[in-house]
Amino acid sequence: MKRAMTLKTRFILTSYCSIVISVFLICIVSYVLLGNLSRKFAIQANQEAVRQKNEDISGRVNGIEVTIRDIIYNSELQKLLNERNMEEGQESKDVYGMRMAVNSSIARASSSLYMIDNIAVFAKDGSMIGSLYEFNTLKKSAEYSWFEKMDRSKGETVWLSDTIHKSRDNYGYHMTISAVKKIRSISSMDGSRMGEELGCVYFTVNLDGLLNFEQEYTGSEDRKMMVVNERYQIIGGTDDKKNGTTFKTRFLKNPVNNMYIINDDQKELFTYGKLSQNMNWYIICMVPEQSILRNFYMSILICAVISVLLLIGFLLVSLRNAESISRPVRLLEKKCELVAKGRFDIRNENSGILEIDRLFTRFKDMAEQLDNLIHKVYEAKIKEQSLIAESRQAQMQALQMQINPHFLYNTLDSINWMALMAGNEEVSEMILALGQLFRSNMNTSGIYAKVSNAVENVRLYMYLQQVRFEEGLEYQIEVEDDVKDAMILKNLIQPLVENSIKHGIEPWNIKGSVHISIKRSGDLISLAVQDNGHGIAKEQLDHLRQQWKDIDKEEEEGNTGKGSVGLRNIMRRLWLCYGSKASFVISSSKEKGTSTLINFPLEYQIVQINEDTMKKSD
Repeated sequence: MKRAMTLKTRFILTSYCSIVISVFLICIVSYVLLGNLSRKFAIQANQEAVRQKNEDISGRVNGIEVTIRDIIYNSELQKLLNERNMEEGQESKDVYGMRMAVNSSIARASSSLYMIDNIAVFAKDGSMIGSLYEFNTLKKSAEYSWFEKMDRSKGETVWLSDTIHKSRDNYGYHMTISAVKKIRSISSMDGSRMGEELGCVYFTVNLDGLLNFEQEYTGSEDRKMMVVNERYQIIGGTDDKKNGTTFKTRFLKNPVNNMYIINDDQKELFTYGKLSQNMNWYIICMVPEQSILRNFYMSILICAVISVLLLIGFLLVSLRNAESISRPVRLLEKKCELVAKGRFDIRNENSGILEIDRLFTRFKDMAEQLDNLIHKVYEAKIKEQSLIAESRQAQMQALQMQINPHFLYNTLDSINWMALMAGNEEVSEMILALGQLFRSNMNTSGIYAKVSNAVENVRLYMYLQQVRFEEGLEYQIEVEDDVKDAMILKNLIQPLVENSIKHGIEPWNIKGSVHISIKRSGDLISLAVQDNGHGIAKEQLDHLRQQWKDIDKEEEEGNTGKGSVGLRNIMRRLWLCYGSKASFVISSSKEKGTSTLINFPLEYQIVQINEDTMKKSD
């Protein structure tokens, strides 16, 4: 059981809890937002550092490419390679002189680029014909492991990751990498075709000079940067002690870019980018989390203190507002007690709070509506009693209209035996047909019948009419197999046929023809009755159509209307049983006949009207 408390106490308690929860949530939100903001700025700084280093390395690689092109496209070197290739298979006349010329050509072209450690030029037959510094002159290019990669290339520079190693010179240790590139002819002179392969150039580059991590690109003393090749080997970085070691491959294989990772037992923000050159190298930047959040915790503390001070002020204001809300609510409680005692003359109150004032106004309106509703309930009770009386009267009229058919059946049976004894079989057949028709029409068990039974009744009726008119009347009935077992309202077809004979054929003394069609149309049964009679006058036809349009109003107003009783009876029964799902269409042309088309649901459904009232009347 909940403990009862006043609105003022509940308001103060809710405000106090809200303050505590709000402070807690503000601290959490501030922690998340400031943490994300710090991380966002760190990611932007890392991405900028990676971009700058990418541009720096790409510029240096482009410089190396330009230098190599200057060497291999040098006209003097191209001429020497052509001469060497023309002597292929022959003993060269001056091998030493050619090598000196090539060495001189290489030295002049590469003197401007300090990053190149060595360059060697190979002729098409694989022999080394010149180099910048000392190189193995006996080993042919096909004997090196890089030859197949060079041979498969289309002229681009092939960087050889398996040649990365530490070298020592006069300045100490440094990392180097080698590359190879095909040499092609740039002209059709000297006996060669343009684009013809003349040989290849093999060169070694100082990685420390290429990557140049001695300059400050990081923007933070705690930021670490490195370059890793496709074999996940560190080839350069801010920590030169790790050069040549293997980087943790899982960070590059999995999508952890711009996310925190655990590296060297500390949490670091990991950012990497791929080198824009076709070298399959990665530029990696990492910053420790402690460096990112260095000023973060002080900001959180300041935000928490400010939040507490503001919420304490809010608590004091809430105490004042609690009393201003509690007072008009107590007044409203007194108004409710007056209404409970039957006093509905409630006055408006002005509390100064818009919502409370609206509540007083709505309560006053509710009291007035409650007073009006009481009067309406009394009036509805009177109308209900009147409806019950009318329903009972209608039931009495229905009972009075019923007749006991037993006397009629016995009489027809006696006439039938007299006709048979007199030998008049035609009269006997008519009497039997008339008796079957009476039995069907007077059967009060339900309001529906199967289509096949209804059609059989129409055949009996048309048989009697044909005997009457002799050869002056023809009829045709078409029924689809799908609808023979479907349900149809009793006495729906016969009144239509009777109207066709009585009003369209009989008065005009013509040879009549009646066509009856019953078929399925989707989820509906389509019933059509057509005759070749005299037709219906336009005024009467319009009246019948309007009668169907107003059939629902006729039910509400209790208007029986004028015109054909049989057709009006059909319309009312269709509306009562099927509602708006039924349709009644009648068309007629003078001296050409009348056609009536009725559609109603294949599965019958009774629309109950005043069901509760009928149950009460029972």
